[in-house]
Amino acid sequence: MAKVAPADARGKSSFVDSPSGRRIEYRIAGRCGPDDPVLLVIPGMVPVGFGPAVTALGLTRAAVKGEVKKTMQVIDEQPWKIVTLARPGYDGSTLNKSYKLMTYDDQCIDIFAVMDHVGAVKFAISASSSGGPYALSVAYKQPERVSAIQLDCCDTNYGPGYPRSKKMNEPIADGADVTYIDGNPRPGGLTWWCCCMNPCCCCCQCCYKGFFMDMYIETGPVPYKLGDINCPVQIISGAKDDSVDPNCSKFHASKLPNAKMEVIEGMGHCQIPGEVWEQKLNDLRALATGGSKEAAPQQAQMS
Repeated sequence: MAKVAPADARGKSSFVDSPSGRRIEYRIAGRCGPDDPVLLVIPGMVPVGFGPAVTALGLTRAAVKGEVKKTMQVIDEQPWKIVTLARPGYDGSTLNKSYKLMTYDDQCIDIFAVMDHVGAVKFAISASSSGGPYALSVAYKQPERVSAIQLDCCDTNYGPGYPRSKKMNEPIADGADVTYIDGNPRPGGLTWWCCCMNPCCCCCQCCYKGFFMDMYIETGPVPYKLGDINCPVQIISGAKDDSVDPNCSKFHASKLPNAKMEVIEGMGHCQIPGEVWEQKLNDLRALATGGSKEAAPQQAQMS
């Protein structure tokens, strides 16, 4: 039977020295039962003040009116061994080169270092916003380890030649190729220089280096081909997402061979209604375990 993380290890920051030379912060959460599968959480861009990146799963759950439980209590009741991490440049995770030079491959090195450290031979992934391309990179690099993926209002790549749309959530005709726009200011643009690089802007104090790293990475090439990622993918899109074009979710759904998308009415960016949030994690667990609790992959001890 699988061993579980010690109770006193949950919710506390731990660190892994990656082969990249970077030090990566992570935390353990979830029920951590002996047969619970491992869930890796890959957050998107988390500005200072929005909570630490290592607890980003809680940011995706909209509060339930009248609920007395705290978010982390709800998370620790979920039937998973949850590994949440801060990517380079966020919280306690270090950068050892310019954020302008970081790549998806760099991210994979650090993510695999954390998962190897906690003994996760096989794991599912929940990724939100800009975390989407990282999750897909991990699944492409080591497909035998990734059992299922949940993409929550996920961004996509904005490298040269991406299928550019004219406006946010532009209607896509049946059978037509999906196009999308970039909802963020990017290096070189007017907003980038007037705001992000303006020394008078508050962003100079409230954005992590990792935030700027994400801005650059998404304008470069991805290391994967969506058609070659065969694990089941659960895609969640908010009908009122005003940060990431909902067509990014439609694009992923149109290219991933084993994907299913659900659009949630009234939902904004990465804010899954509380009563839906738990159901989606249960659905993801079924995908990761083949639909059977007894089929949950056995894991080594998580430190």
